[in-house]
Amino acid sequence: MRQTIACCLLLFACLTLLASGPAHSAEASKEIVATGLGGGKDPGKARDEAINDAMRKAVEQGVGTFVSSESLVDKMVLVEDRIYSASQGFIESYKVIKESKDDGVYEITISAVVKMADLAKGLEAIGLIIGKKENPRVMVIVRSRETSGSFIPVAMEGNRSTENQLEKILLGKGFRLVDAKQTQRKKDLEGLLLADDPSRAALMAKDFGAEILIDADVRRTFTEQRQVMGRSMRFFTNEIRLKALETDTAKILYSGYETRPASGEEALQPLESATNKLAKEMVGGILDQWRKDVYQAAALTLNITKVSFSQLNTLTAALKEIRGVSKVQTRSFQGGTAALEVAYQGSATDLAGKIGELEGSKFEVTGVQANTIDLKPLGK
Repeated sequence: MRQTIACCLLLFACLTLLASGPAHSAEASKEIVATGLGGGKDPGKARDEAINDAMRKAVEQGVGTFVSSESLVDKMVLVEDRIYSASQGFIESYKVIKESKDDGVYEITISAVVKMADLAKGLEAIGLIIGKKENPRVMVIVRSRETSGSFIPVAMEGNRSTENQLEKILLGKGFRLVDAKQTQRKKDLEGLLLADDPSRAALMAKDFGAEILIDADVRRTFTEQRQVMGRSMRFFTNEIRLKALETDTAKILYSGYETRPASGEEALQPLESATNKLAKEMVGGILDQWRKDVYQAAALTLNITKVSFSQLNTLTAALKEIRGVSKVQTRSFQGGTAALEVAYQGSATDLAGKIGELEGSKFEVTGVQANTIDLKPLGK
């Protein structure tokens, strides 16, 4: 009996260790080899200087994993101040693997474990992750599904408050906003969203120049009429649903819901509280997805027209040879039109450029969006 219990405890311990996984995943950290230099009259200080320089070089390599040197130009002062000057804070651990001293100058090579997740968050804070995603433009559509005889002014004020809040939060995080402008356009978009047709709404938003559509569904439902300090006041529940979609693929980046207790018809604070919480959660979710796209490989769609099956096979084989491409999958092929899904570490523009540079390429790029590339065989 005791032996059985001991075996069970051992099995439980093993399962617990397996479930917990390693302390740091490949996404959270990365081992980088870098070399630094240091000099001076004091050997100890010179050696420390060389190690610190190597740490900075390791962090610089980590930054290069996320963004190109060209992308850093406009933000270099901020990167120097917030990232490079605090290099040690992004180093989880390191070990010296080689060192030498020549005429008072130390050269030290280290193997450093760089905290890539923290580095990505630091770059995000200064707008470089959004820049790497080529500054997608966002359109916000706020609509209302008010029920039980609420007044029109109540719906309008709830919508305006939510729209202003969302736009302020998005602008504060560095997003570029696109306005639907014409009243009819907004009505058409609202109609599609109310009809639960987000794919068509996303395509319409794309035509207006937006890469992301934020669908905000505000609901203030009449519950009761109360006497408050001698005044009759109507009370409404406060609910909001947020959904973020890529307009070129209709892929959902975020979906969430918040509710608050009923409040007076003129009291919008509960709705504002729910909107604030949900909006920050949405922005965090979108940026987290983009961090993964930048650090790992994003799924891009290639739409090819007027293509034969043999041409498609040739293109597929060529794509697999492009550096940064980890997977190519045929999603559909019918009537000379094909859709390929490509896992690529980089932007759609980067991949489009590499496709155009393929040796003996027989395809031309006819369009590039945030997540899709349009191609056709040359001469067609």
